[in-house]
Amino acid sequence: MSGIYEAIRSADRIILASPIFFFGLSAQTKIMIDRCQAFWCEKYLLKKTLLASELYGRKGLLMLVGGMKSQTGTQCAEATARSFFRSISVPEHETLSFLSVDAKGAIVSHPTALQQGFEAGRRLLM
Repeated sequence: MSGIYEAIRSADRIILASPIFFFGLSAQTKIMIDRCQAFWCEKYLLKKTLLASELYGRKGLLMLVGGMKSQTGTQCAEATARSFFRSISVPEHETLSFLSVDAKGAIVSHPTALQQGFEAGRRLLM
C-alpha cells in the first residue's frame, strides 16, 4: 500500500475502474479503498491537508462495467467511490458506467464505450 498511498498523494488525476459484482465494486478495488481510511483520518480527524496538489485541483474518473441491466449496481458502486474520492480530496469526478457487458472483451463491441472513454479522458486532462 505504501506505493499506492504515494501515488494517490502525488496525483492530480485519479481514475478508478472496476467491474460490478453483486451491486458493488470488485473485492480488490474495495479493499484498496478500505485501506485508504488512513487518508480519511488525516483529513477529518487530524485536520491535515492531504496534498500540495489540493491547491491546484484534483479530478477523478470512475469507470464501471457490469453484466446486469439495472442501474442499481452502478449506483451502489458510485456511492462507495464518491466517498473514496472525497476522502482523498478529489472534489469532482465523472462516472462512466456500461451495463449488459458480461463476456470477456465485450466492452470493445459496445456501441459507445470507447468513444465515451476517450472523451472522458480528454475532459479529465482539462
